[in-house]
Amino acid sequence: MFRPLTGFRTTYQGLTIVVASEFDEWRVILHSPEVVIQGQRQYSAAKAKEHALMLAKSYLEECGRLPESPPPEPEWQPTGPRDWLVWKA
Repeated sequence: MFRPLTGFRTTYQGLTIVVASEFDEWRVILHSPEVVIQGQRQYSAAKAKEHALMLAKSYLEECGRLPESPPPEPEWQPTGPRDWLVWKA
């Protein structure tokens, strides 16, 4: 099913991170050309963003791509009309 997104997106160390509102839950999706990671559903935008960053840092650490010095916190931007996801209900 195609749906426009309502939520936020950012980039972090080569990953695109999207937190999208779906009714009363927030979905967490991280993707790059190499990987797609779907996080657990969250019940607030703040918790979804926190969970997304934790997933990104864990993934980058496991791949050995996490820099020695902590990168700056990402700037979250609202999703726009060109941001879409496709998932099965």
